[in-house]
Amino acid sequence: MIALTHAFGLSGEPFLQDIPVEKLFPLPGLKGFLERFDYAMDIGAVSVITGEVGSGKSTSLRAAAARLHPAQYTVIPVIATSGSVLEFLRQISLELGAPPASNSISRLMKTIRDLLLNVTGKKQRPIIIIDEAHLMRLELFAQLHALMQLPYDNKTLVPLILSGQNLLIDRLLYHTSRPFSSRIVGRTLLQGLKLDDMKQYLLHCFPSEHSGHFGNFSKRQYQLQIA
Repeated sequence: MIALTHAFGLSGEPFLQDIPVEKLFPLPGLKGFLERFDYAMDIGAVSVITGEVGSGKSTSLRAAAARLHPAQYTVIPVIATSGSVLEFLRQISLELGAPPASNSISRLMKTIRDLLLNVTGKKQRPIIIIDEAHLMRLELFAQLHALMQLPYDNKTLVPLILSGQNLLIDRLLYHTSRPFSSRIVGRTLLQGLKLDDMKQYLLHCFPSEHSGHFGNFSKRQYQLQIA
């Protein structure tokens, strides 16, 4: 990257991971994802975003979560692992500011549900966003279905957003996952940038005074950028 900044006379790195949300490149599938995200939020359901590594899933989650005002929403971010149900519930409990005091799944479920009800009692809306969800064990999806529902299935306690690689869809189609999958109201499949998108991406990342460097790029050079 140092060579890149010197080559183009830039004052800073053009491809930082922590780019401010307002400066993110508008991915081709972002608008549709934000609409599905909002719809899931409104009705308390589940929305799923999938794509291969580098397709922009985490970037899309950042863009969506950044629009939620902290006075109105409590965002509970979770990075999934291949760990047990107990470990997953402990993650959520910690994110809600309550170090888990039990190793019982049923007690942890009650604790988390009480914490979520406490959030809604403060006139805020909780939302759980799970990244790398393709790593989750199959039995976790049944627990998620139980976690997001109030008694007698008459009202949803918390909407969920799941993000992961395309394997996530296979896990959601498994028969034990079907009760949870029935809550999915939107699915977004992100594709990697196409050749036609790459020039716009480079123009977005570099200041306008340096954009002329890309006008003479060959098709092969753009393909190397995509790779």
